[in-house]
Amino acid sequence: MILTPIPPKNTTRTTMKISRSLAWLLAFSVVAPVLSRADSLPVPVPPSTPKGAASDEKKTDLETRMDTMGKAVRKLKKQIADPAQNASSLELLASMQKAAREAVEFTPAKAMDLPESQRAKFVDDFRAGIKELQDRLAKLVDALAAGRNDEAVALFNDIQDFEKKEHKEFKKPKAD
Repeated sequence: MILTPIPPKNTTRTTMKISRSLAWLLAFSVVAPVLSRADSLPVPVPPSTPKGAASDEKKTDLETRMDTMGKAVRKLKKQIADPAQNASSLELLASMQKAAREAVEFTPAKAMDLPESQRAKFVDDFRAGIKELQDRLAKLVDALAAGRNDEAVALFNDIQDFEKKEHKEFKKPKAD
């Protein structure tokens, strides 16, 4: 009887497993030093203020209220015509009304740039504008609550035109 060596089963698979393992081992040995150095590199810190905002200026209380209204306006613009969104639209309007009630108590920063003799009239005109906005918001709430979305869209567009006019008059221009 002659004994012949029996070849191992699946030699191709075994070789492939070994070569894959060696490839991973080699890749890891190349990447590991790079990763260890990456941990010691300084990480860039993103700016804490949004694009376009001055980093050394803090928002005033009035600007905070106006930002609240601005965010609500942007959302409302997308959904005001949709009757299915009326509940959400009314919530946005409620936040705008609250911000307007609070904003009437503040003085715009632009008032400090005016001569003392003009400042009181400027502040009175600003407060009258906020009260006019409150009246317009109340009409918009009534239209949405009654399900008159076409009328609400027209009122909303009117409010946006009013906002642009008022901002030109009362908002302090940004320093470049």
